[in-house]
Amino acid sequence: MLETTAGTVMRKAIAIGMLGLALVANRAAAQTAGEQAQILRDFQRSVVDYTQRDTCLLFPEASTAAAPAPKVFTLPVAMVFRQVIARALATPDGAAIGGIATTHRAVVMSPFPASELYDFPRRLGEVLPLLPAPLEYRIIGQHLLLLDMEADLVVDYILNAITT
Repeated sequence: MLETTAGTVMRKAIAIGMLGLALVANRAAAQTAGEQAQILRDFQRSVVDYTQRDTCLLFPEASTAAAPAPKVFTLPVAMVFRQVIARALATPDGAAIGGIATTHRAVVMSPFPASELYDFPRRLGEVLPLLPAPLEYRIIGQHLLLLDMEADLVVDYILNAITT
C-alpha cells in the first residue's frame, strides 16, 4: 500500500513538473512537422467553431454569462504559434517587428479599447494561419490577441508570444 502511494505521488510530481516546464519554456518545440500540422488543424477547427456560435457573434454578453469563454489558444497551439513567430522574427525582415505598449490588460470575452489597436505586422500575417471574418490577430505589448471585430471582444490571447 505504501509503495503504491509513493508511486502515485511520484507520478503526480513528475506530471506537475512537466506541466510547469511546458508553461515556462517558451522555446519548446513541437515534436514533428506532422504533430505541428495537427495542432494547427485543431486551432483552425476551434476558430471555425467560434465563428459559428450565433450567440457569441450576435449577443456577446449572453455568451459570457451562459457559456465559458472559448479556449482557442490551447497550450499546444500557443507553443506552435510561439515557434512560428520566433522563426518569422529570426528572418532579416522580421527583426523590426515589436509589440506596442498598452495601458489596458486583455481579458477574454471583454472589449479592448480601439484606440490601442494597431495594424498587424504583415510579416506575421503571412506566417500565421488565416482567420475567417470577423476574427483578427493583434499584437499588444509582447502578447498575441485574437479579436472578434464584430462583437468587439478579445476571444483569446497568448501571453509573451513575442520573446526578445
